[in-house]
Amino acid sequence: MKKFLRAFLFLILLAVAGLLFWKGRFIGGTFLSQPEIRGGIVRVTDEKGDRLYYLTTQWEKRIFRSGSRSSSSSRTVGWCNTDLWEIDAITAQPITRRRLKREQVNGDVVAMGMEQGVMWARIPELVGIRLSDGQIVANKEKIETANPSLAGMVPKPPEVGIFLTESMQPLKFTPVEGMVVRLDDARLVRIDPLTLAASEQKERSRESADAEERPKRGEKGVTIANGMDWYSMVRDLPMAQKDGRQQWLGLLAETELEQMKERHQTTHQMDFTTPRRHRLYRAELRKEESFMGARWVYENPAVLPESPEFLMGGLLTSESGSTGDTSRMTAMYRRDPDSVFVLSRDRLGEEGRMQMARIAGPAGNAVWSIALPISNMSAWIPGEARAILLGPCPSAEKSPQAEEGENAAQHVISVDLKTGEMKTFNPDLNRNWKVEGEK
Repeated sequence: MKKFLRAFLFLILLAVAGLLFWKGRFIGGTFLSQPEIRGGIVRVTDEKGDRLYYLTTQWEKRIFRSGSRSSSSSRTVGWCNTDLWEIDAITAQPITRRRLKREQVNGDVVAMGMEQGVMWARIPELVGIRLSDGQIVANKEKIETANPSLAGMVPKPPEVGIFLTESMQPLKFTPVEGMVVRLDDARLVRIDPLTLAASEQKERSRESADAEERPKRGEKGVTIANGMDWYSMVRDLPMAQKDGRQQWLGLLAETELEQMKERHQTTHQMDFTTPRRHRLYRAELRKEESFMGARWVYENPAVLPESPEFLMGGLLTSESGSTGDTSRMTAMYRRDPDSVFVLSRDRLGEEGRMQMARIAGPAGNAVWSIALPISNMSAWIPGEARAILLGPCPSAEKSPQAEEGENAAQHVISVDLKTGEMKTFNPDLNRNWKVEGEK
């Protein structure tokens, strides 16, 4: 019995000593950086709901310390995690977060686009990620196995620390072509996302590609602007009337109104180089023939009587500015009541925040108007019933792990286009949001 007690006490002392040793070596727990969105965001609306998908990279660090009170040393061990996030577009809250990769370098990670439910991405090697379950269904080995003639020709990613410009990338995704790979023997092949079959592609000049009207195979990811997404705002919306005449609706500042009256012309894109205040105006459109060809003439501009003033305002577009032809962008328009959507600021400078309003005709009254928490709109992802905006929120609550000088996180904001109801997601406070499959 005494031997048993001595052995039991010895084990307790050993456990306590081990615990004290471990506490002396490991401090601070796990430190997580902001999850940074890499590449494009794709939106999927089907029988399962309305969702966003994007990739993030995030540093996970642990600090170890060894030694005594008088002499100690520490070391940091870090990993960079690449994750696929699934976000509910209605609530703006995460549904799943799936771990794709974990390594000790932060490489070239970019989500490029989606085709038939598969997101193509560089991480930095080419992968196809099935969005329904986060499984990698395509990579170099799988593609070469499905296409023996390509063995050894699918390009490897560049060495660590080397980042290629988009023009130099051998991996390209376009909505029309899908995923196209320039092999190491300079052949171009398209990879089918479901069968992985490779089909030879002809190289097209940009001019000939733009001239052809070809159906789209997939959707390009909506990219995050470095600052403000100016391309997702336009000045005007031409409208056909029941009597066959054309009418124009758009934003004008006082100086632009005078120019329209004098020259009978205006520009489709807004000029944001000079801060201005705008109101909504109507004008008559008439086509005029001249020796230079046909052109539209703007006549009799009149302000919508109940239109508010908008600082640095623009009409939000029917598609994302980063995915379409900006010269053909049209303003988003909804009925019941007939309305356009205006994005503006409440003030200039660092304290300024974005405002969004639904403006109805014919008087120009606000159906609803909301103050957004973001200082810039970095991405615009419109939908039929709800629109998604991303942008930094400098005034938002920060994570306890936030370091000095960190950039404001890109918040996800969902807005109901009928009511103006707003839902938000702050990724900074969700750095440790659970990863599916991890305990």
